[in-house]
Amino acid sequence: MSSASKICDPLLRSVERERMVNSQIVSRGIRDRNVISAMLSIPRECFVPSLYSSQAYEDKPLPIGSNQTISQPFMVAWMSELLEIQKGDRVFEIGTGSGYQSAVLDFLGATIYSVEFFEPLHKTALRNLERWNLGCTKKHRFVQGSGPEILKPDLFFEKMISCASLSELPNRESPYFRSLVPGGIFVFPTGKEEQVLMIARKTVNDWSLEIKGGVKFVPLL
Repeated sequence: MSSASKICDPLLRSVERERMVNSQIVSRGIRDRNVISAMLSIPRECFVPSLYSSQAYEDKPLPIGSNQTISQPFMVAWMSELLEIQKGDRVFEIGTGSGYQSAVLDFLGATIYSVEFFEPLHKTALRNLERWNLGCTKKHRFVQGSGPEILKPDLFFEKMISCASLSELPNRESPYFRSLVPGGIFVFPTGKEEQVLMIARKTVNDWSLEIKGGVKFVPLL
């Protein structure tokens, strides 16, 4: 079988996906069964440029254009697990990218409001999501723009996730704090040269912050 045929063979890609989940995700401590099911079910090759399709299940981020990347599979699974998604949760996603994280959120039953800074990526994500699951983009809202500017005073969410690194921790005056409901969770990387993944839980008047570990993301624009 040629390399091109292997890339297009659904059965072989399914085997690759299962191997990826076992070796990269379950072995590193991901336990949420719904997240594991999402990673087993969603074809990552649908969300990477064709040039990198053969590398779709490797343990690394991949270029997706506009100097942006799709996160490695483990990072997507880890951040998704930290969000503790419940069916029907309204989730604000900062950085749609190629749409892979959005697909995972959709699989988990979230209602998504996703924003992408780069117009070419915004359009690519819509195509990718429709190719994966026809009608997916009609169930959610995908917009092109800047995350903080999109968060209007009348928008509220149970969960938030940033797929790009915030330059500083959001304070109580930030649109992120305002738009997250009490008890809500915000998972985001922060930092410049040295970055960490944070989970912020909102109380009535403050954040409860926890560092989860070192990471490397593109900066939020």
